[in-house]
Amino acid sequence: MALRNALLDPATLPEPEPLRLQPVARNYRHYRMSSLTLRWIVAGVALAGLLPALDDPPPALAFWPLFWVAVVAAHLGLAWREARARAWGLREHDLLYASGLFARRLTALPYNRIQHVETLSGPLERGFGLVRVTCFTAGGLSADLVIRGLARDDAERVRQHLLHKIRDEDAEDQGTLAAEVEPS
Repeated sequence: MALRNALLDPATLPEPEPLRLQPVARNYRHYRMSSLTLRWIVAGVALAGLLPALDDPPPALAFWPLFWVAVVAAHLGLAWREARARAWGLREHDLLYASGLFARRLTALPYNRIQHVETLSGPLERGFGLVRVTCFTAGGLSADLVIRGLARDDAERVRQHLLHKIRDEDAEDQGTLAAEVEPS
């Protein structure tokens, strides 16, 4: 039996339902600024430590602090806006996560693909009351979806919801498998 795979006319597709995603916690923006500022400070100190090693520095190097400040300010401004653009949502059959400023990314992870869920937060995240929810699927060596910037309570509710959905999917799969194996 040959499978037929006809092309669909995009005009006949149903209209997409509007997405009403939840923004990540407001503290995520402040966490992001703090995290990046610490990284830039470390990089700046390392660079400043290397400059005295130059025997005859070029005159243009006198402007590097201004250039450094401009680059850091631009990076922090873009990171602030990107942090505001992050959002998440739970639907009946999948988990959604939107991120990105210039290249917008919307990831939909079906519940039936999720193998396990974990929550984690580093010291700086804990200081801001933030938690990451990490979802793993079968066969993956790393996380397939990481939702960053959730408040502690939201992260726990999302984790519990996902675990409940995983158990429901497993129970349905076991029931289907048992029905297929049982003689009629």
